[in-house]
Amino acid sequence: MFRHPFPTRAALVLAAVATSACGEANLLPPATLAVREDTIRLWAVSGTDIGLPSAYDLVLGLTARTDRTSDFDFVFDFVYDSVAHDTVPALLPRAALGLSADGGLVRVATRFDSLYAAPAGGYDASKVVFLDSTTVVVARSRTQTCNFGIYSGIFAKLVPLELSRTYRRLTMRLVTDPNCGYHSLRPGVPGN
Repeated sequence: MFRHPFPTRAALVLAAVATSACGEANLLPPATLAVREDTIRLWAVSGTDIGLPSAYDLVLGLTARTDRTSDFDFVFDFVYDSVAHDTVPALLPRAALGLSADGGLVRVATRFDSLYAAPAGGYDASKVVFLDSTTVVVARSRTQTCNFGIYSGIFAKLVPLELSRTYRRLTMRLVTDPNCGYHSLRPGVPGN
């Protein structure tokens, strides 16, 4: 059987895809949306009016009520801390509430304004993250289909601006990269 001495076009395309698969960002389409900053207010999921939003949906970029949807990525509440022997403000990822273990939270030691990219790993889908006024948290959303079979999430960083025990409320600064799979937390459209 005679074989052509040069690779076929299909073989070249497959080789290019296989080579670029080593870096997920190479398979993502160019980012089109700018990283955005918001001030978000959430009320504790327990001990507050059911009509107040307690959860945040990173995919849609919206606060959510837990009585209306389970499409959110984390909730705010006051949770018992065995070290402090008290209830303290905390963020709870989905699995901590008995939902699917998808996405997660990671507390980082980097200052909020110095954190320019979300970490590649370390997100815990079930561990509660206790908050104080200086806590910096990076969140990964539920898994989304980004492009060409790449599954990833939406990434964001947050820091509390106000924690109120009286009103059982969290006001936080939130920076989100709405481009699926992108980890940038710098202002502007990633890659530009």
